[in-house]
Amino acid sequence: MVSKNLLPPLTLYRQLLRAHRKLPPSLRSLGDNYVKSEFKRHQNITNPIHIVGFLSEWQSYLEEIKQQTSKLASTEEIKFGKKIELENLEKFSNQQLGQLYELRNETKAAISKPKKSERKYS
Repeated sequence: MVSKNLLPPLTLYRQLLRAHRKLPPSLRSLGDNYVKSEFKRHQNITNPIHIVGFLSEWQSYLEEIKQQTSKLASTEEIKFGKKIELENLEKFSNQQLGQLYELRNETKAAISKPKKSERKYS
């Protein structure tokens, strides 16, 4: 759940990149590239509703990543990400669905080809 106070965009951006440091290298690279492109794509948005929605979703993602990476020291199996609820998925535009499909494929490719130096994650 997102806290009531949204982080300023630059602070949120930096915290996202810091949180990605705890991910396996292939997922970190994928995550960093995605964060950078999305923030760049949305830097000129002026509609307050879009800005709040954008920041809220990224802050929610940050909290999810922090929670998932906090388990790295434990012996339990780690699964990154979460399923998108059907009601949220139905609200996506065709462009968003296409982007989600591409991200899904990139993520699967990154997970299926771990580097030798990477720790085994599931």
